[in-house]
Amino acid sequence: MFLNTIMGSKKEFDQELSEYLSVKKKKKIDVIGMIKGFMPKPTPPPVKMPPEVQTYGEPNEKKPEPEKTEKPKAETLEEEVTGEKKSIWQSLLERLRFKPYKKEIEQKDKMLEDEEEGRIKEMVAKELMLKDMRDMAKITLYVIKQLPPERLKEFKQGSDWTDLKELLKKYKFIK
Repeated sequence: MFLNTIMGSKKEFDQELSEYLSVKKKKKIDVIGMIKGFMPKPTPPPVKMPPEVQTYGEPNEKKPEPEKTEKPKAETLEEEVTGEKKSIWQSLLERLRFKPYKKEIEQKDKMLEDEEEGRIKEMVAKELMLKDMRDMAKITLYVIKQLPPERLKEFKQGSDWTDLKELLKKYKFIK
């Protein structure tokens, strides 16, 4: 009797095992279904209701705010500009390859900066000089107007008057 129950159990086990294995063999991977599962489902366009129809919704519906994530701080200026982080080997090779030229480039940059600074200072000095000359011309003309009529006639007939007019025209103080 005991032997019959064991044999019956073995037959049941074999039958269940064969059913299980046949189901596993028949079951295939549904690649298309998996891809469709990963793709976002299209959202239907919002329905526009005519103004006569009243709609009841939740008052003050708020959209969830996206979480603020901090970007990792760029370690180098190049990384900040390009947005790419270089590997350690790339940065090491770059440093070794361009090291002799780096000083030359820095010197050229410094020279260019110095030249630009010199040009700016020169322009400012010219502007200040023109302002000073304009003030001197105003003072000179004021003093000339203070001369008595006889001295004024003598001055206007002399070479100093023509020299003054030429200087004023040269620096565009008069037309």
